[in-house]
Amino acid sequence: MDPASLSFAVVGMFLTCCKGYEFLSNASNAPADAQDAARRVLVEFDILRTWGKLWDLSPHSPEQQCPEKFKFYLTNEYTWHGVFVALSAISETFTDVRRLNNRHGIVCYYPMKGDRVSFDSFPPFNRVDVRHLARHQGRASYQDKGQTYAREVANTVQSPRVPQDVRDFLDGRDDSLRLSRGAASKVDEETKKALGLSKTKMSLLERCRWSIRAKGRIKSLIGELKRCNEDLQRLCHFDALAQMIQTLPAVALLPHKNFMDLHKKADIVKESAQDKSSPIAAGRERLAAMARFKARLLTPSKIADKYQASWRSLEQRDYHVLSSSNPYSMGTSLKSQEPVFVEWQSYRGKDNRPDVHTEELVHELGRFLSVPDRPYEFRGLDCTGLFKDHANDRYGVVYSLPARLRDLPRHMRTETLDIYKPSTLTDLLHNGRAIADLGDRFDLAKKLTYSVVALHTCGWLHKNICPGNILFFAARPAVGESISRTRKDFGRPVIVGYGLSRPDDIAGHPEERDGDAWASRAPALPSKSEALAGQPEERDAGVRARRRGPQPSRQRTQSSESLDRETIYQHPDKTTNYRRRFRHSYDIYSLGLVLLEIGLWKDLGEFGTNFEDAYEFRQMVLKSLVPKLWGQCGAIYGEVVKECLTISTDDVALAEKGQRDLALKLAVRLDKCVA
Repeated sequence: MDPASLSFAVVGMFLTCCKGYEFLSNASNAPADAQDAARRVLVEFDILRTWGKLWDLSPHSPEQQCPEKFKFYLTNEYTWHGVFVALSAISETFTDVRRLNNRHGIVCYYPMKGDRVSFDSFPPFNRVDVRHLARHQGRASYQDKGQTYAREVANTVQSPRVPQDVRDFLDGRDDSLRLSRGAASKVDEETKKALGLSKTKMSLLERCRWSIRAKGRIKSLIGELKRCNEDLQRLCHFDALAQMIQTLPAVALLPHKNFMDLHKKADIVKESAQDKSSPIAAGRERLAAMARFKARLLTPSKIADKYQASWRSLEQRDYHVLSSSNPYSMGTSLKSQEPVFVEWQSYRGKDNRPDVHTEELVHELGRFLSVPDRPYEFRGLDCTGLFKDHANDRYGVVYSLPARLRDLPRHMRTETLDIYKPSTLTDLLHNGRAIADLGDRFDLAKKLTYSVVALHTCGWLHKNICPGNILFFAARPAVGESISRTRKDFGRPVIVGYGLSRPDDIAGHPEERDGDAWASRAPALPSKSEALAGQPEERDAGVRARRRGPQPSRQRTQSSESLDRETIYQHPDKTTNYRRRFRHSYDIYSLGLVLLEIGLWKDLGEFGTNFEDAYEFRQMVLKSLVPKLWGQCGAIYGEVVKECLTISTDDVALAEKGQRDLALKLAVRLDKCVA
């Protein structure tokens, strides 16, 4: 068998394993013990899917296609052999029904063809053994946690059971299927036989339903699946393992929206992360932390206090804040004498007067920022609370400084608050003497991208990604030195500017009724591209063609004055229709412009804002600036930025279902950039 055929065989075995995981992880409307077992199986399935994502594989990948990246990975004979054996072991774990019953306490029920009673006639996932069912006459009772179900079973109807011929085929591990080191022809025959029988077994198993006979034995099944996953991980190189650790939370948590399921998943993953010998033990710990954080974000405010996250109300008189025209200031806590960082959030409405709805949005932001144990991937500061500035109709969001500055000894501190003032990415771009190395720029781009991945994974949108909201605080001084105003910690960016943030699922959200918060910052313009599709060049050309036509109802056009620094980082579709619902792709577009600035190390403001609208500005960026990235940062970085700026926003179904993992796909590709 040629290498290409061997790769297809591994892909086929991977898809077979995914079907086995899907079979055991499907426990909807099941008793509590079955649902707990399904959650534990699903955790291992998440890890297998993360491993597959490394090689561009997914549970729904076509078997006839093998990614080039995966083919190259399997060119080593020992790697291919190890991967196939590990996947074969997973497949046999699912299809060996006798082993599932005797060792793991899982009973499979097979629907007999021609029976008048199918699985739907019985309570799902019952605890009664199949042999007891066969002997039972008349009324059958099924009991789980004190709840009794009763069904009439006809005496003449055969109970659901696995037919003998099917059981003989499924039972036991066939030692002849195990791959052995030998001649190539023998390996080819064994590979074809193992793959063919695994597929046949799995097709039969998918018709079955399962229940738990012995609750305490399920851990042995999880242990087997975990060991097989670890075998696959040990065959990966170091960079691949690091990428698995990075992407595991996003792969595992993106589909979850139920806060109780997330709390239980966090408990299960935290328990499995206690084994430090696992190659991705750090990834399991990050998954547990992210799952707990997302659960707290999704928890309704009316739930018990132990799950509820509420913002802390502070008093303005307890803080001395420096006056500043920027949206943030430095201050001092008069109680603890510690320096703090204050970000201002106005609650004025469209008429420049205090607005109750806008104030409610600020309160919701406070709840988001006050959720404890925020994962470090968010690149944010710890929020202490909010105080109300009645004189200026705004709230001050108080943050603690980074730990490296809070823990300084007294003799290394300074009383001058300006020393602690952070620099924005815009400040660094304007400083021509501070051009960062290419490797440092790649590292910064990856951290910012994974920060957006973490935000989208937890179900939130930033909505205001720009270099002015990316801060760099002072670096920790050396022993015997004091804090330097000019020496910033470039490797630890901090992302702020969450004033417009909201959950990505806004059914019934106030914004859905009253329009986007951007509508209060600029007048609503008529939508120019809602019905346009195609590539950005075609869409922008269509918009300009429509603009040249008669527009009697239009009262103003977007001039160079409206295309300010804050506007150019928003997607053109959003700037032309401020009431349009914000999407994940708009965050991706803003991130793409920031990555462009990092790659070229130039501020986009240097190229002027004298453009007719945001569409014309994007055309200039794609034609004049993006091509320069290939020479300065390489093809991978340039392609990622181009994809960010040309991302489609017209497919509503994609916006609802597939856009949550767009940032993850880009982050995985960006990981390949090294210098």
